[in-house]
Amino acid sequence: MSDTPTRAHVASPTPIPHIPVADREIPQSTPPSDDNLTSNPTIIATIPLSRKEKRKQKHTRHDSAFSTPIPSDTDSDTPHRKPPNNPPKSKNHTTSLLPRSMPAAKNAVQTAYPLLICSLGNPGSTYANTLHSAGHMVTSYIASRKAYKPFQKGLSGLVARPDTMHMSFGILQGFRRVEGAPIGVDEDWTMWQSTSMMNVSGRGVGRAYNEWLRGIRAQYGDSAIEGRLVVVHDELESALGKVTIKDGGASARGHNGLKSCQASLGGVKWWRVGVGIGRPESREPDVVAKYVLRKATGMERDKLEGSAIGVVKALEEIAAGQR
Repeated sequence: MSDTPTRAHVASPTPIPHIPVADREIPQSTPPSDDNLTSNPTIIATIPLSRKEKRKQKHTRHDSAFSTPIPSDTDSDTPHRKPPNNPPKSKNHTTSLLPRSMPAAKNAVQTAYPLLICSLGNPGSTYANTLHSAGHMVTSYIASRKAYKPFQKGLSGLVARPDTMHMSFGILQGFRRVEGAPIGVDEDWTMWQSTSMMNVSGRGVGRAYNEWLRGIRAQYGDSAIEGRLVVVHDELESALGKVTIKDGGASARGHNGLKSCQASLGGVKWWRVGVGIGRPESREPDVVAKYVLRKATGMERDKLEGSAIGVVKALEEIAAGQR
C-alpha cells in the first residue's frame, strides 16, 4: 500500500509541464462597460502589480466605461460603432446652417422705384421754348445728356426711354447694335411730355401713368412693384432756374396745369418739381399771360437747362425713396 502513489506516478505517460507565472493568462475582473457587453477580454500579466498600480489601473478602467473612445487609424482591432439612425438635432440651429439654394425672403419695403417723369407745357412750334413750357425744355435737356432714345409717340404723349443698345463686333456680321444689360430699378426713368394744352394736361398724365405702371409690373414680373410719378413744371414767382420739390397735393398757386393734374390723379401719390421762371413786374393777368407765353432768351434758356442738375438730384432722391 505504501508504494501505490509511486506506481501511479510512474504509470503517467506524459509529465505535466511547468508553466511560468509570466506566461499564464490571468482573467481580470472589470466593471460593467459597453465593451464587456460584446466581448470578454483578458489581460496578460507580465509582472505582479503593486497595490498602488492596481488602484490606478482600476480607476482607469472605471473612467473608460463612461467615456467614448476616439477611433484611430492604427486601432484596426477596435470595432467601430454604427452611428444612430436618428442623430439628435442641434439646439443651436441658426439660419446660417440653411442650404444656400434656399431663396431669400422678399423685402417687405420697396427701397428703389422706377420713375415716370411728366413735363407740362403747351404743344406745337408756336409754344416751343416759351417760359410756360420750361418743363419740356428741362426734360428734353436731361434726356439728351443721358443719351436717351429720341422722343416718340407713346403713352398718350411723347416718350423717351434709356438707350441700352450698344455696338458689338462679330467676324461674320461686323459692327451691329445689340441690347445691353438691363438698367437698375432706381435708374429706370421714363421721360414723358404732354401733347395737350396746359389747362387740360392732367387727363393725359393720368392715362400715361396707368399704362406705364402696368408695363413696369409686367417688365419686372411683379404685380406689387410700385412706380412713382413726378411732374416737372414751370414755377412762376420763383427765381429763374430755382428748383423746388413739393407733394403733388400742395397748393397749385394758380397754375392751371397743376390744377388739372390734381383733378385727374385722384388718390395717386405723386411729386412735383418746379423750375423757376421769374415773374413780371405787374400782377395783371394779361401781363402775366404775355410773360409766360413769350420765347425764352438765350440767357434764360441757359439758366433753365442749368437747373437740370437740381432736377436730377431731386429725381434721384425720389427714386431712392428719400422723399
